[in-house]
Amino acid sequence: MNHKRQPSNRQLKVGQQIRFLISNFFIKEDFIFETFDSKNLTIVDVILSPDLKNAKIFISTNSVSANKVLINELNNKSKLIQTKIASNLTSKFTPKIKFFFDNSFEYSNKINNILETIK
Repeated sequence: MNHKRQPSNRQLKVGQQIRFLISNFFIKEDFIFETFDSKNLTIVDVILSPDLKNAKIFISTNSVSANKVLINELNNKSKLIQTKIASNLTSKFTPKIKFFFDNSFEYSNKINNILETIK
């Protein structure tokens, strides 16, 4: 059987801290995005690896059309974001950051529409 392990308290704590720091970075640093308004970004979740060396950051935006471009730009500038948040992070090292688009809202709308058609 394939049992997924629940994240440890340390993973959850550091994940929430990274989420907070990156959110503040997006709000305060306007120069990072030339084509996007960083105020419309939402960090939905941060998932850390068990060794705390890798972080998957799930992003949601208001604009569905520019998601791939936004994610590519974020991943290209992930080293800059990583160095900016490193000074405020309480862990021994800063995890490598990779951004992903969170499509859970579209998925839930799709399921909701299917359920509505069944009724």
